[in-house]
Amino acid sequence: MMYRRQRKQRRVSHADDWLMTYADMITLLLCFCVLFVSASIAQKKNMPKVHAAPEAELPAQAAKPIEARQSVPGLDEMITPELSGPVKEEKTERSEPADPEVEAASDKRSELVSPPASLPEIVDNLKSQDAANFEQKGDRITTLEISSAAFFDSGSAILSPAGKVILREVAGNLKAQKFKDYQVTVEGHTDDAPINTSLFPSNWELSTARAAAVVRFFLDEGISAQKLRAAGYADTFPKASNRDANGRAIPENQAQNRRVVIKLEKIEKTS
Repeated sequence: MMYRRQRKQRRVSHADDWLMTYADMITLLLCFCVLFVSASIAQKKNMPKVHAAPEAELPAQAAKPIEARQSVPGLDEMITPELSGPVKEEKTERSEPADPEVEAASDKRSELVSPPASLPEIVDNLKSQDAANFEQKGDRITTLEISSAAFFDSGSAILSPAGKVILREVAGNLKAQKFKDYQVTVEGHTDDAPINTSLFPSNWELSTARAAAVVRFFLDEGISAQKLRAAGYADTFPKASNRDANGRAIPENQAQNRRVVIKLEKIEKTS
């Protein structure tokens, strides 16, 4: 009998062991759920506070001057000068003089837009120095003579800055509709003083190089290459005698003979 009771007690106690494990598992799950819910509630409470904080401060700051104006009579007259002061100063600071570089750029644009001086006007500007001559034969041939000293240094075929200014005005005329059908021939002339350098063995090379330098400048200014010609004549076509009867050089005449001639000749169109 005692043996049977002990066996029953062992079976009963063995049968209830799984309840302990189940209870432990339920307890752990319950604790996990409580922690999860508490964490999510804490996040929801913190999020509105972070976003609402600046929104709550801004109206409070903006509302202070409005309440003060309503509560104190005549406060507008006291506050208005203080507020208008900085605004006036800001306006004076903004009204600064224009940038010199911007003004220079606008001046250059206006110069480009303005029409160039006519060929007679260019000659008039140089006539005071006896450095230019203008001749027009009817409506077919126009000749512009300018002293080489206005363009080149002695023994050089490099255009000077002053010479480029003159030629830029001339090029503006050549691109006009008036000279659309004209052939442009640039002639280089020298005096009879001999020259012998590595670049220019004689006046032929020098006169031709000067004519070519002017033609190159006209090309850079946009004149069609089909309209341009360059020719060097050395001292073969002097305007005045280079020397007197005794063979002495006449500097004034030699200066006249050193020249650049721009000849415009109208091209007859064949029908």
